[in-house]
Amino acid sequence: MDKRWKYTTLPVLVLLTAYLPATGAEPFSGVYVHLNEFGDGSTGVEVREARMDEALDIMCACGFTTVIPYANTTSGKAFWPGTSLATVNADGWDILGVFARKARERSLKVMPALCLLASGHDAPAGILETHPDWALRDASGAPLGWLSPAHPEARVWIVELVKQLAAHIQPDGIMFDYARYPNQRDAQLDPVSTASLESPTTDEQAEVHLQRYKEEALSQLMASIAGALRSEHPGLRIGLYTWGPHVPFDHPVAQCWPDWIQDGHLDLLNVSGYCYPKNYGDSYLDVFENRLRDAGALAQKAGNVTLTFALGVRTSHGEIANACEMEDYLAIARQRGYSGMAAFAWGSMQHHAKEASARGYFRLSE
Repeated sequence: MDKRWKYTTLPVLVLLTAYLPATGAEPFSGVYVHLNEFGDGSTGVEVREARMDEALDIMCACGFTTVIPYANTTSGKAFWPGTSLATVNADGWDILGVFARKARERSLKVMPALCLLASGHDAPAGILETHPDWALRDASGAPLGWLSPAHPEARVWIVELVKQLAAHIQPDGIMFDYARYPNQRDAQLDPVSTASLESPTTDEQAEVHLQRYKEEALSQLMASIAGALRSEHPGLRIGLYTWGPHVPFDHPVAQCWPDWIQDGHLDLLNVSGYCYPKNYGDSYLDVFENRLRDAGALAQKAGNVTLTFALGVRTSHGEIANACEMEDYLAIARQRGYSGMAAFAWGSMQHHAKEASARGYFRLSE
């Protein structure tokens, strides 16, 4: 049954208390980390580890309580050995494992981010070089660098990769990124899944049917992932980075995250806060507030989930030029009942670390 109708009407007023964490719960204060910053193969392991130590000490001083290191890349490589993916470092050094160990030594929680479906973007890379039949297709039928969540073998492989990640570092949680289709309306399924589709009589019916099939396939994948993690790692928090409240409704990325909350597959939602004068002009903070408001309303109606937002220090959409600007985003988020945030990403955040540490922007429990 299509459950999306349950979320099509947003309440006019949303009670702030509906979003607040339980009394005593520590606010989520995270930072995304690109581990290739510590993977220079031309240097010795001692030098790489020293860079990690320095960075982690500064993260602690900033007030972050959770690190979100990327466990893989969108080009199909892994930051830890022992999987069917090539490692980022040619020498196979376990960047993720070492980083996680050092983070725990500083009492930081570890919640790796996994790029779920992107594997090359425009052209197949990584596992799709071995299994091109698992790839989504463009309008001409050429393979894209995206895994199809509808392909049965691809789905099994994805779930196994998630299980390998959880077993390798026993994290406090996993944040799923790219748990979506590419933002292309004409993106097609893999050939096996396409062949199984029914053939509606009109083009309009075919488009609607394909959209629903995509949504259901991705939701089934998330159900399989959550089922495996809940069974083997009870207590592990499952997080999702999402663009916001618009993507569950007939959007090309087909990410029906309210359903995932309702079904108990998510514990934490990380809503994109990538709103700047560059992409939204003078109204950028209004756009930001409306996005958080509407996403929060959907989440509150769907079930129980921790609301957080992604603070984009520097992204392809824009950047925060002065650290004091972060206060605007944080204040709005607090007003909208968001109990936490995750800065994206450390490479740009470190340039604001001195002021962030002095002013305590990310010491959210104080």
